[in-house]
Amino acid sequence: MSIFSNLVRQPDGAFSALYGPYLLQSALQPIFAEWPDGRLQIAVLKGLVRASTNGVPCSPTDFFQYVPEGERAAVDGLCRSLHILNAGTLGRRDVALIVNFNGGLYMTPQAIRQEVERLRLSAHEAGMAPARIACEIREHPEDDPDVLAHFASRLHEGGFSIAIDDYTGEDHDLARLQSLQPQFVTFDTAWLQDFSENSAGLALLRVLIGQFARKNIRAIVTGIEEPEMVARCRDMGGPLMQGYLLARPEIAPTSFNLAFPELEDEPQQIVGEDPFASHPSMPEPRALRPVRQFGKRGA
Repeated sequence: MSIFSNLVRQPDGAFSALYGPYLLQSALQPIFAEWPDGRLQIAVLKGLVRASTNGVPCSPTDFFQYVPEGERAAVDGLCRSLHILNAGTLGRRDVALIVNFNGGLYMTPQAIRQEVERLRLSAHEAGMAPARIACEIREHPEDDPDVLAHFASRLHEGGFSIAIDDYTGEDHDLARLQSLQPQFVTFDTAWLQDFSENSAGLALLRVLIGQFARKNIRAIVTGIEEPEMVARCRDMGGPLMQGYLLARPEIAPTSFNLAFPELEDEPQQIVGEDPFASHPSMPEPRALRPVRQFGKRGA
């Protein structure tokens, strides 16, 4: 069956999907780079699945518990296809997209090969270069590190990028850096908060972020909810930033091209400009009902 058989193109151009009684949609959240004059440029989008049934939202955890174990890999891949297609509709030239992976769902060479092919087809359909799609491999205690490393290697061979989350600089995280070779690293929020509360910690973080940059790894700080957190990021050396202060997730189609247009020219210093004043956070709109229904009528 085609990977696109469950997909629906809405009148507004966004893609959704149906699985049994559930409507699946993409919520995209921007991750920003800050320019020297304080303006924000979307550098990355994070794909987040939104599931609902009869208009009632359902948490992703509850939704995936509904999916039979033998179909979870396919549904997991369907959600990534949604994110890729919806990110592609924005037409942003240089924006990357981070999509989550449950590495434990892809344990055999055949499963890995099929998922890489699914990603390539989705990227082609969306008009996105594979390198702009970062696969965030999340580990679970029962996952085999060697299998995850093999999975990351196959993704790299397919031209895709890798992301890891919850980085704390411990030995386990250093091993993940070595085995998965990521292009994006998201810091653990609680660890970063403790580490950045004094000048010595900030100095060490600046060194770490600089080391990442020299290896073509982009550091991401999440949970940006107060202006002082933006100031701390500047002291760290300017990692990418994600949080509700900057922009909330929006269900596709988003308003991001209007709220955060691409910056064409090298910015000039703008004295006293509030980087958040012209970029209000937008709530997620209500779910759209599909025009057509594809796929299963039950689990």
